[in-house]
Amino acid sequence: MTRLLTASVAAASVLTMSGCALLQSATSGVTLNIIEEGFTPPALAMGDVDMVCNFSMVNAPLVGAAREFHGDPSLAETVMFSAAGVCSESQALGEELRYLRAVREKRADEATDARVAQKRLLALTAERQYTSFKRMRDKLEQKYFFKYGQDCPRFKRDFDELVYMLGSLSGVQAMTNDIAAQQSVGVPTDIAPQAAFAMTCLDNNKWWGVPQATRAAVWSIIPGGAEGKDLKGMFDSSMAIGEAKGVRLSHVVNAIAAASADDTATIRTIIKRSATVQNFKVNKQYRFLDVVAQAQLQNISDRLWTQNTGSRTPFNSLGKFWDDKADAGVDVDSFLK
Repeated sequence: MTRLLTASVAAASVLTMSGCALLQSATSGVTLNIIEEGFTPPALAMGDVDMVCNFSMVNAPLVGAAREFHGDPSLAETVMFSAAGVCSESQALGEELRYLRAVREKRADEATDARVAQKRLLALTAERQYTSFKRMRDKLEQKYFFKYGQDCPRFKRDFDELVYMLGSLSGVQAMTNDIAAQQSVGVPTDIAPQAAFAMTCLDNNKWWGVPQATRAAVWSIIPGGAEGKDLKGMFDSSMAIGEAKGVRLSHVVNAIAAASADDTATIRTIIKRSATVQNFKVNKQYRFLDVVAQAQLQNISDRLWTQNTGSRTPFNSLGKFWDDKADAGVDVDSFLK
């Protein structure tokens, strides 16, 4: 009888624990579904980069805590860590501009301090972007039973495709930012060719030309990768799709690739093109991604302006440069006084 009672109590305890786990898992699943399908779409439709960035940084730890309740928040985390990377990358650019001004003014101590701060922020950015990539890869491999970079998943919903694209793009950016931060994070460099293959699994027209632009960007940075490929044609067609679809994310992918090659002429052409698209209508569903792209192009423009004038792009003058003709819309002489 004693043994029977002991066994009964043990069985009841197991069932109770299992029941709690099932209840917690179900609750976490509902909560994460609300975040993915209820909170994320409105956030992606916002036009305030800082607000979405700050929302992501504040709430990513809270969303991640779902693991303690038998939930898997990886897909939501992919988006949040990607957005958080935008914040720290912008802060790193601010330190780079401080460095450039200090160099112009021959203030060695200020320049050194700014460069150290920049590398710390680039390392933080690479860490966030690499986390975004890993969350995407691990979760989608488990969900769709494929090997990232070797096979293509058979997606069941658009949100998973979006996460796949953003996570892949974050992986490539993590690699380049880690290199700029002296590889302090240790992001594997084989992410680039894996991402190039992964982008073939997405509909290029559906996703604003970003898959093709990303592949072209990867090929442009891999030694010998551009051989036999019309990268300029690929970038141009990708940007045209993005302009027609209302999301200019492929423009910034092109600009980043050009910046890696120190191709200032191409960077200027891309920025001018993005700023002067005729009859452009932003995709309201994904406004945030277009605004992020424009903010990153603004950062690149600010770098060029600071290198040449000591200050950022004049207000409301994205797409214009210090050496443009007087009728280009920027009173450069007045600005430089």
